[in-house]
Amino acid sequence: MPSQRRTRQSNRPHRDWVKGERKRQRNVDADDEHVGTGHEAMRPKEITITSQTAEGEHGEVIQVRSGHYHVQLRDSGRTFVCRTKRGITTDNPNTTLVAIGDRVQIQPMNDTEGVILHVAERATWLGRKGAGERGIEQVIAANADLLLCIVAADRPDFRRTIIDRFIVAALLGKLRPVVVVNKIDTANPEIREILADEVAVYLTLGYPVLSISAQSGEGMEKLQELIAGNTAVLAGQSGVGKSTVMNRLLGNELRRTAEVRHNDRRGVHTTVDSVLHLLPTGGRLIDTPGIREFGIWDLQPEELDGYFTEFLEHLRNCRYLPCTHTHEPNCAVRKAVESGLIDPGRYASYLSIFDSLR
Repeated sequence: MPSQRRTRQSNRPHRDWVKGERKRQRNVDADDEHVGTGHEAMRPKEITITSQTAEGEHGEVIQVRSGHYHVQLRDSGRTFVCRTKRGITTDNPNTTLVAIGDRVQIQPMNDTEGVILHVAERATWLGRKGAGERGIEQVIAANADLLLCIVAADRPDFRRTIIDRFIVAALLGKLRPVVVVNKIDTANPEIREILADEVAVYLTLGYPVLSISAQSGEGMEKLQELIAGNTAVLAGQSGVGKSTVMNRLLGNELRRTAEVRHNDRRGVHTTVDSVLHLLPTGGRLIDTPGIREFGIWDLQPEELDGYFTEFLEHLRNCRYLPCTHTHEPNCAVRKAVESGLIDPGRYASYLSIFDSLR
């Protein structure tokens, strides 16, 4: 069910401005009178949205590929290759039914195969607008702690907008964003200085920033330390070196890599499945397919300013509430940009994302 929009008031506390804190209706009974319109009408009739759990073994989805889900059982550690069961239940309406990292209940059918009976409510998630789908969020990964936003130092189209999109998505899904600039060994001292200036704003906002080279190993120890004790999602556009980062962290060539196109430094998809890996240095890492486009799901344009944390101390002083911070007179946010209190690049990202949400 779509979340309810709220009218913003100038004296509203910070937590009410953040979409991730809003109460969303979950555990919708399949027999509820409201089910049967919109996306719910498009669900197969066998799929039920309910909080009631079915009997079965508890486990975690550790690999997703072509409709097959590898589930590792919580108690025994055994792994079963599963499909979804007719009549499956879920605590996550209007989203991908099963995602990497989901906690599920399964019914083993033999020594190696089973069916998923129920998907538990996700504590955190990375989601985006599904391509060609209406009324459903495409969940890329579930129940992680960190989102590693990977960008490449050798890309001629290096833009902070993709970083800011990932940050907004991380905050929506209650993940902690981390900015990772890969292939730093390809940048000369002048380019390194420019890149450092570009990403310095994220440090002031409290988001960790790491410059690494998965090829040479530069900065990888700090990344390992950051992941230790956490579950991290590795996300980024194709060609930024995610598979090389994964192989370096795992200490082997588990993930296939490919050369990027020389004319634009863009990559090709080499990762076609999602896998959760245990790292030898501690922590866990979810590898996902490369993302060419990242549409933010379920966010109204007028809610976007709540996810640009540096706006919060200024937007309450805008003359008009709600204010889009795009054209209104006496906008405190735009004044803060003009006076240097808000980074112009971040504001440019805000305008770009705002326009895409309309």
